[in-house]
Amino acid sequence: MKVVVTGAAGKIGRWTVRTILEAGHEVTASDRKLREESRAQNFIQAELRDYGQVVQLLKGSDAVVHLGNIPTDVRNTSQAIFENNMIVNFNILEACKDLQIPKLVWASSETVLGYPFKPEELSYLPVDEEHPTIVKSSYAMAKRLTENLSQMFNKMANTQVVALRFANMYEPDEYEKIPIMHWSEEGQRDAQKKNAWAYCDVRDAARACLLAIEKDDLGFEIFHITAPDTIFPETSKELVDRFFPNVTLKTPIEGHQTLMSYDKAKQILGYEPRHTWRDVLNDDGKTKALPEDELALSNTNI
Repeated sequence: MKVVVTGAAGKIGRWTVRTILEAGHEVTASDRKLREESRAQNFIQAELRDYGQVVQLLKGSDAVVHLGNIPTDVRNTSQAIFENNMIVNFNILEACKDLQIPKLVWASSETVLGYPFKPEELSYLPVDEEHPTIVKSSYAMAKRLTENLSQMFNKMANTQVVALRFANMYEPDEYEKIPIMHWSEEGQRDAQKKNAWAYCDVRDAARACLLAIEKDDLGFEIFHITAPDTIFPETSKELVDRFFPNVTLKTPIEGHQTLMSYDKAKQILGYEPRHTWRDVLNDDGKTKALPEDELALSNTNI
């Protein structure tokens, strides 16, 4: 399969290129900047705000994994984020329609669910794909509108369009920062309830992209993609009882399981997260031995 990966120089993109190549597919990687450590031999520097460049980039491909957006709210103005991401996402959808590319997978976000979460705005936990969306930022608005556009383009072009709602992303060598960033102050437990303590390993995110392009006959679908657990040592029930005591539990929760359900992705895509901070850290925050092959891609010689 010939696959184009946009945003290939980014955190998820680097691992996605690697994962799709290792699965035996042909990859064209693209970004606005070059990245020396990209595994793809074919790397095209492209501006996705230019529809002509998008068409040239995608022409002849069998699938597109679109990760090329401004990734956060914190380093750009709201107007810049919304304008860039909406134009880029529309161009990708339009080009896939015009070129009749059979499969498109793109990165949506947990933020469409109401980030930062408030107890009175949560209908239930764990949050799943049926949970109402509440948009609170230009970043989340662009993601939610693109989900709506994806459904429209799926109907117009009769092609497969899959939106993956990723949680907060971590690379393997970033886990050792968790005790300082999130556990060092008691208030962090309250602060991190803004996404129900969810996170995702980049390797699992990359595998989800691979599963989505290899799956046939999906039509339009939205999937939650997270780690199997929360980012804190406490059990999920302890966190819910303390910070969301009046929120209904839609399904029973056990142990440290994530409160952003990936059951739909498991059932349809076969997604099963393989990585957790607990592979790297003990509950007291001390680091376990980390195999060299699990270091972040940017720190390897591969």
